[in-house]
Amino acid sequence: MKRFDLMLASAWCLLGLAVAAPVRADDAPGFDRPGIAFGTDTLPRGGIAWEQGLPDASWDNSEGVRTRTWVADTLLRFGLAETVELQLGADSYGGVRRRGLGARTSQHGGGDGRLGLKWVPSTGGDAFSVGVLATASLPVGQAPVGDGGHVYDLGITAAWDLRNDRSVALYLDRSWGDGGGWLFSPSYGFQVSERVAGYVEAGIGSGAQRQRVAGGGLTWAATPRLQFDVSFLRGLDADSVDWQAGVGMALYFAPRR
Repeated sequence: MKRFDLMLASAWCLLGLAVAAPVRADDAPGFDRPGIAFGTDTLPRGGIAWEQGLPDASWDNSEGVRTRTWVADTLLRFGLAETVELQLGADSYGGVRRRGLGARTSQHGGGDGRLGLKWVPSTGGDAFSVGVLATASLPVGQAPVGDGGHVYDLGITAAWDLRNDRSVALYLDRSWGDGGGWLFSPSYGFQVSERVAGYVEAGIGSGAQRQRVAGGGLTWAATPRLQFDVSFLRGLDADSVDWQAGVGMALYFAPRR
């Protein structure tokens, strides 16, 4: 069985187990996808979340070359304590297709991994929360999907809950190594219905994270443990990717009591 076929089979098995599992009151954590920023929630001790791009993709036309990229990004989160979680991520499989200037290329393969530690300290209230996420890349993939080198990253998200199920958040990220740079992203979230939520966001980056983008997305809570999402970003200058979009899911496995 090919690697990608095995990934799909495993995904459907895990999805079936989650949907069939009994529902408990603590079955609705805050997921990190979609969006530029990560959430200000950690999983309870023993909890596990699987967040998967199905896939995430980008389209860019620059200097006569059209580039199409897609990646099945995977993130596994493990609750270590009430305020600390471990994260393991990878660009599990992806591809890049280029056309233009008399040439056509198409490449596929596995991407790099990443190891992260997330901490959400107590702020003494429910209206404000902050999260800190430190990550290090694991350059185990091959170009063009992987081989991004050693990158070390520190991000902070601050979020404020507003009335009528609305919220605002500010995200600041700094990376060092082979892909150094800054990234800042404000966002505004809102509830559409009992199970559907939306958000709009913007991103401004420098260095390896150079971009000027704006967009948004929707999430649908199919069950208290299972969330589906769609999102998009539009590049606002010549140095940014023209379009980015994604479809994904997030799945929670509650700890045994």
